[in-house]
Amino acid sequence: MKLANKFTLWFVGIILLITPISMFNTFKSIRKRIDNSEIERLKDVNSEVAHQLKNDIAPYKYTQGRPIEINRINTALPNKRVQVQKTTYNHANKADECRITVSSYFTIDGINYKISSYNYVTQSKELFNGMLQTAILKILITSLIVLLTVRLVSKKILYPFNQTLKNIQKFNIKKKQPLELVPTDTKEFRELSCFLKKMTDKAITEYGLAKEFSENASHELQTPLAILRSKLELLMETDIQHDQASLIADMQNAIEKLSRINHSLLLLTKLENHEFEITDEIDFAHYVRELMAIYEDRMAIKGLTTEAHIDAHIFIKMNASLADMLFDNLLSNAIRHNVKKGSISLTVNQTGVYISNTGCPPFCPTEELFQRFKKSNQCSNSIGLGLSIVKRICELNNFDVSYNYENGLHVLKVIFASGPSFQSSDKDIIPTALLSN
Repeated sequence: MKLANKFTLWFVGIILLITPISMFNTFKSIRKRIDNSEIERLKDVNSEVAHQLKNDIAPYKYTQGRPIEINRINTALPNKRVQVQKTTYNHANKADECRITVSSYFTIDGINYKISSYNYVTQSKELFNGMLQTAILKILITSLIVLLTVRLVSKKILYPFNQTLKNIQKFNIKKKQPLELVPTDTKEFRELSCFLKKMTDKAITEYGLAKEFSENASHELQTPLAILRSKLELLMETDIQHDQASLIADMQNAIEKLSRINHSLLLLTKLENHEFEITDEIDFAHYVRELMAIYEDRMAIKGLTTEAHIDAHIFIKMNASLADMLFDNLLSNAIRHNVKKGSISLTVNQTGVYISNTGCPPFCPTEELFQRFKKSNQCSNSIGLGLSIVKRICELNNFDVSYNYENGLHVLKVIFASGPSFQSSDKDIIPTALLSN
């Protein structure tokens, strides 16, 4: 929700809260003032009639427009000499009316009198309805004014803030261009702009240093690794003993592993720095079929039974290189961490990728295997970065990835979009070599 809308809702909420309370208090006050004012008038009328009786002046039937009723009483006067009575129903007219009757007691020339006068005042219901209509009209007018003024005022006041948001959204650390901010005289916005400026400048500098370091480190490592590899190959061509050949083979394996680690770490650094841009939609099924053909010999050598169900076309918006890396890691892990004459089941469709393979149970919880250099017990030659690369690629593309070990199978799922989950069952594994597109 936009900041202007929040301000609007806040002001309208305050109006809606304050108006009923204010209206109720005003209603009570006005009703009380009207009643008290009329009671005071009726008291004055009764006093005037008593004065007329005292001066032997025949009172009129109406005094000051109020009807008068004079009664002699033979009993003692009550302690309360003025009594007020309110009625809300007129039996004669059969209508709801607010009538105030004031009775005053006097002793005139030794005779006790009860002088009563009454009048009709505005009903509470009518008064409340009138105030309610006024309050509703007030709320509507005030809300409309707030809606208009908040947008006009906020558009001017929040202009630097909105421009800063747009510039931040356009900011690309890979372009190494400093963030441009709009000058403002608002203290808070000025402090925010200053902080963002320092933060983005520092991020650009650190990104450049990290990128330069990773590229230099990768380049500098590849050169000695290539020299070591070539020297060992030359050494293997000379006359050496069996135990020496074994040591040289171990050294070659270590060099190859170091080379893979260097390549994988460089790839993860590039993924962290978002150096792979998403272009147009690609046919993911095309990359799957190509890699399946490349790995067919490795699967045959290991005697793996393979079942593959791949849709004809699977279009997703993803970087082509990352799509190739994603499935390459998934398939190579399923082969590397499998057992002799094991099986692989693969399903690839518009929803995602489902791949399961036989293998030894993992030593640690499967969710921990997404961490860097976290390895299970399946293969000692593993560098422990394959699933880290898979997870990072999925995070960059907003894919959901999960890995579970269930019913003796390693099950890994990559979900491209929301949809029905894959179901693993016995029919996923067929004990015959089958590769179907």
